[in-house]
Amino acid sequence: MKNGMKKTAAVVMAAMLMGTGAVVPAAEDMGIFSQTAIVAEAASVGKVTGLKSKTLSNSEIQLNWSKVKGASGYTVYMRKNGKYNKLGDCKGTSYTVKKLPNATRENFKVRAYKTVKGKKVYGKYSANWNTATNPQACKGLKVSSVGTDSVKLSWTKIGCTNYRIYQNIKGEWKEIGKTTGTSYTVKKLAPATKYQFKIRACKQDDKKTSNNHYGKYSGVVTATTKKSDKITQADIDAMKKELQEYSNSKAEYVNTHYTEFWKYGKDYNTLDEYYSMSIKSKSPSISSYDGVDTINFTEGQSMLKEFKELYKDYINYEYEKRNDVYYVVYVEACPNGLDVNPNPCWAVYLLY
Repeated sequence: MKNGMKKTAAVVMAAMLMGTGAVVPAAEDMGIFSQTAIVAEAASVGKVTGLKSKTLSNSEIQLNWSKVKGASGYTVYMRKNGKYNKLGDCKGTSYTVKKLPNATRENFKVRAYKTVKGKKVYGKYSANWNTATNPQACKGLKVSSVGTDSVKLSWTKIGCTNYRIYQNIKGEWKEIGKTTGTSYTVKKLAPATKYQFKIRACKQDDKKTSNNHYGKYSGVVTATTKKSDKITQADIDAMKKELQEYSNSKAEYVNTHYTEFWKYGKDYNTLDEYYSMSIKSKSPSISSYDGVDTINFTEGQSMLKEFKELYKDYINYEYEKRNDVYYVVYVEACPNGLDVNPNPCWAVYLLY
């Protein structure tokens, strides 16, 4: 009679414990499952909290969680095909999952257990935890094509969420872009300039989060952009310097009489000082000129070369016409064009 009452009480308490989520062995497995003390001990197994992870490589993930008071150990589970399958047991609060596929999202749970009369009595499952393995290192990075202001990179496809592209900028590697494809074109580069690039694959834990896992960097590739045929401001500056020096060489009257001018000894003492003073004092708004020539921003180097030769002939002509003056070559950029040329251009004046 007494044993029957104990069994009845134990069954009632077991039913109450199951309602709390605690997992207890079957009565036939326990033998003395009816004992109230053992059932109460099963109820004391706490729920695992604080589950986190650290991705160690492209095949290993380390799980960590908070210690559950009184637990004998912990069982780790990983989701596969919609079910949580047991991976293994451990005594501590850390477990490393190995031999995982690279660049793969995984989902884990952990629960604590107590060993009661040789049987495991489990607490509730922890909240599930999503994470991912790292991708493998990117391979096959190469320079596919080179332009005057761009470099196209390509590489071999691997499993990942996207690829990150890096450029060596003044000795520091900086991320400059990302793509889900296997090629990327770096734009807005300077012509005739050497650049270095590398990439690495990225795997996100979940599309809704910013948690990223990266593979190792690829090797570094070097590319030199092509020399541009397009005229640059540096080309214009060099042209202006060349034409002004040519004008100086043709200013025979000034070169032989500069010491006779009234400002000699006051505002200048040498011929170069006279040139510098004259150049600084002249502009189209306060000087004389016979016309203005233009060079469109879109013109190429061949046109610039031809322009310089023709302009030297023009300088010769002007000095033959007025040999007692000094001509200053003045150039200004006109991005909105001007009266004689509505296109973006450089305006070239021969001032006197």
